[in-house]
Amino acid sequence: MICNPSSGGGDYSPDEVGEALEDFDLEWITTEKRGDAREAARSWREGLLLVVGGDGTVNEAVNGLGLAGFPPGVTLGILPTGTGNDLAATLAIPEDRERAVETLRGMRVRTLDAARIDSAGIGERYFINVATGGIGAEISGVTDKETKSRWGKLAYLRASLEAARGFDTQEFPITLDGEEHRVKAVNLAVANCRYAGGGWPAAPGANPEDGLLDIVVIEEAGISGVLDLAPAALARSDYLDKEGVFHARAKEIQIGSEPGSLRFTADGEVIGDEPASFSALPGSLEVIVGAGYEPEPG
Repeated sequence: MICNPSSGGGDYSPDEVGEALEDFDLEWITTEKRGDAREAARSWREGLLLVVGGDGTVNEAVNGLGLAGFPPGVTLGILPTGTGNDLAATLAIPEDRERAVETLRGMRVRTLDAARIDSAGIGERYFINVATGGIGAEISGVTDKETKSRWGKLAYLRASLEAARGFDTQEFPITLDGEEHRVKAVNLAVANCRYAGGGWPAAPGANPEDGLLDIVVIEEAGISGVLDLAPAALARSDYLDKEGVFHARAKEIQIGSEPGSLRFTADGEVIGDEPASFSALPGSLEVIVGAGYEPEPG
């Protein structure tokens, strides 16, 4: 078990988590700094790997598994204790600790896709949930630990209003399985799963088992219509067919922005502002999911 004690602003007790899982025979690893979860996961080859933390901690663990070639003997379990817990939302893993532990014990295992990012700035990285560019990345950049601790999930909505105030649209080429498009956009998401930014449905149609990545671009014409909707309300509607929203699926996606013009995050972690290539990695990782999980949304 990899445990991040500062997840969710440090508002939970690792002792309580340990008590809830006392019947598990666990080797505990408590992270102290960035990168600890990645290195711990990188050395794991066989058995159950449990992560107690938020999307950033899970992202580190997935990166470690990716660097190890996604060992087929590893099953990933998540006990979500972060602020956003966006991956858990797609996987139907409850945020309530007792119910999340019940989900782990249920051992409903699905084989999910992962994704790889390549860029000159960061080299090779992996993610399992959503990468964002544009205003979505800016929101992640200004949502610090103190703000999350004070505001909870509302921290992301607060940050979105702050980031939108001074954000300009960007024009750049995207290539989807060899077919080039040019878009002018305020936000872009490359998604394996559905939610980002504390519940915002960045890619409400994404299926983490279809071997494809969803790309959702909110274009200039669509910003006023989309940003006026609060994430909680938007979570109940599929906005992909609205004017000013571009949506497609592909195995390989290239984003050709100029260096420094479009900052990216992966699973909420800022990763850089270089042009980037995204690749779907079908059937990479066995993951414990909740009883309500559905690969195909809706």
